[in-house]
Amino acid sequence: MLLLKLNITAVYNSYQTKKIVKCLNKKSKVIISIFAGRAADTGKDPIPEFKKSISISKSYKNIEILWASVREPYNYLQAKQLGCHIITVPPKIIEKIEKFGKSFSQLSIETVKGFLKDSRKSKFKI
Repeated sequence: MLLLKLNITAVYNSYQTKKIVKCLNKKSKVIISIFAGRAADTGKDPIPEFKKSISISKSYKNIEILWASVREPYNYLQAKQLGCHIITVPPKIIEKIEKFGKSFSQLSIETVKGFLKDSRKSKFKI
């Protein structure tokens, strides 16, 4: 029996996940990559599809669900809360994740300082 390692990509919904699972060799290692960011770009909430896909795959030890197409740092927390096995995160998002834990007061001060810096650069006078 041929055992494969597969990454099935460009998946968007649980219907696709269900079809994929039906076709799989139960011993092959499989990653199903669900494109959350691209779904969200079209105005669709990917969370319900992840919940259903994770539920479908739970009884298969050979299947992992991957959160693909990260758009914002909060996606990391969403993927973790849902129980995704893997998340692919671009470096710019990782830098933002490393800033988690700042208070709203800290963010307000940093934002105002940024505005002040930008206004000084513009040399605009009121």
